[in-house]
Amino acid sequence: MEALLYDKTLNCPVCRRDFKSKKVRSRKLMIAEKHDDLNIVYKEVNPLHYQIFVCPECGYTGTEGEFEDISPVHKKIFDDQVRYKWKERNYGEKRKIEEVIETYKLALLTAQLFRKPKSYIGNICLKLAWVYREIGDHKEEEFLRYALTNLQDAYQQEKLDHASINEITTAYIVAELNRRFENYKEAIVWYTKVLDNPEIKNHRQLQLKTREQWRLAKEEYDQHKNAV
Repeated sequence: MEALLYDKTLNCPVCRRDFKSKKVRSRKLMIAEKHDDLNIVYKEVNPLHYQIFVCPECGYTGTEGEFEDISPVHKKIFDDQVRYKWKERNYGEKRKIEEVIETYKLALLTAQLFRKPKSYIGNICLKLAWVYREIGDHKEEEFLRYALTNLQDAYQQEKLDHASINEITTAYIVAELNRRFENYKEAIVWYTKVLDNPEIKNHRQLQLKTREQWRLAKEEYDQHKNAV
C-alpha cells in the first residue's frame, strides 16, 4: 500500500507554512465494488482518507479543491476562533481511520465556520458517512441524513456547476438517500429530476443507473403502499 501513497507539498494560505500531506496514486487503484450512492470501494487504499488537508501549524483545514481558496474575511475569522487555540498535530503521514474521521470533522467545522455552501458541506458529510460505512459504524446513517438535508437544500438554493458538484449528481444522491431512508415517493420524484435534465444524455452510465434505481424505488413504493 505504501507504493500507492506519495507526499504532496502544500503552503498554508493562513500561516504560510509549508507542509506535506499524503495523496493516493489513483491511476493504480483497483475497484472492489461500487455502491448505489456512488461510493467506490477500492481493494488496497481508500482515496477518501487523504482528500482533506490539515495544516499542522495552525489547524486550517479544507478539501483539496478548496484548500487555497480563503478570503481575508475568512482568514480573520479563522485567526480569531481557531488558530490561536490550535495545538499542533500532524495528519501528514499514513492515516489511521480515527485520524481520517478527525480530518473530515475538522473540515466540516471549518466549512460551517466560514458558512460554506450547503453543497460543499453536504459532500463532506456524505464522504464522512462513507468512511463510517467502511468500519461498520452506526454514525454512517447520521451523516447520510446530514448529507441529504444539505444536498437537497443546495439543489433548490444554489448554483451547482462544479465538476464534482453538479445538478445531475446532486439530484441522484438526494434520490438515492431518500430511497435508503424509505422515502420512496420523494426518491421517485428526484430520480425523475435526473432523467428529465437535458444534460443527462452526456452522462450515459448515470442515466442507466438512475433508470434502474427509479424502477427499484417504484417497486419498493408499491410494496410499502400495499402493506399498509
